[in-house]
Amino acid sequence: MGPSGADGKDGVDGTDGTDGVDGNVSCLVCHSAEVMDELTAAFETSKHVTGSSWARGSSESCGRCHSSDGFVEFARSGEEIGAAISTPLTCKTCHDNHSSLEEGITAPLRDVGDEVEFVAVTGSWDFEAGNLCATCHQARRDAASYYPTAAGTDTQTFTGDDIAVYQAHGAVGPNGSKTLNATGDTLTVVFDIPMTHVYTNSTHAGPHHGPQANIIAANIGSALGVPFEAPHHNCVNCHLHGEAGGHGHTFEPDFPEMCNNCHGDAVDVEGIQDGIATRMAAVEAKLEEIGAIHVAEDGVHPMYASLPKAEWDAFWNFMCLWEDKSHGLHNYVYAGQLLDLAENALGLE
Repeated sequence: MGPSGADGKDGVDGTDGTDGVDGNVSCLVCHSAEVMDELTAAFETSKHVTGSSWARGSSESCGRCHSSDGFVEFARSGEEIGAAISTPLTCKTCHDNHSSLEEGITAPLRDVGDEVEFVAVTGSWDFEAGNLCATCHQARRDAASYYPTAAGTDTQTFTGDDIAVYQAHGAVGPNGSKTLNATGDTLTVVFDIPMTHVYTNSTHAGPHHGPQANIIAANIGSALGVPFEAPHHNCVNCHLHGEAGGHGHTFEPDFPEMCNNCHGDAVDVEGIQDGIATRMAAVEAKLEEIGAIHVAEDGVHPMYASLPKAEWDAFWNFMCLWEDKSHGLHNYVYAGQLLDLAENALGLE
């Protein structure tokens, strides 16, 4: 390399740029230790973090909702993956990077599209800001997926406490049978499934946990209904509210105050819930009586059962509402419709 040349003449100074917003004024509105600690503490109490469902995140068909990495990849590419190491949700699962750092920035939600495609039924729906929630909070199967395509039988064996349950309540179909072995420790049940019946082939049968988006859209029961389209009734407006609870990151709705703020005394929301709960209890008792479900301290459990289609549809409609967990508030008109169908099928009217 040759010797260095002489220094050149300095250029003309450029024009000063406009100062940006002071980070202490903009960023620290949210990203202070106080605010972030409050958000984190609230979020860590929610079922988006707690519980054991994250064990399912390493499964390819479950990872999109049961792991943080699986959800991020599904939102990014639409591909369903099983996470190498499944972890609960974090801030980055639902929140993407800021596109700019100008005034008026908000916590950006991860983009999942303008409408949510349903998994269990045909069609899509725009839940507005709730599209992020509805991506996972929807059914994984519909009633028709259980309907028989040919008559048949299925044989199951039961032991332990299940023996008494199936001896008392087992719905085995018109020509089914129950046989207890000589030692009394194994019950063999043959379920007869003619075309007039529907078979519950798993103790996890139903729409899958969390069909809230389908209840709002009124498309998951044995009959379609009227969607709940009021613009303020979306996931975010009810479940991410106000200053308390880390800006709503417990996801517990401020009930009934949030309803009364708009409706006042015009709508008795607690009365609606009480009415739905009373009807649900009556349907639940009848479904246990006919052997469709078993009710225990930890909740409702579907049973292996061959039931006439109308009774099985009553079971399905009940499970959709039971898994929804809103006691009708996600769509009280549709909840009433599904209970009407169940009560008629079970002779409760």
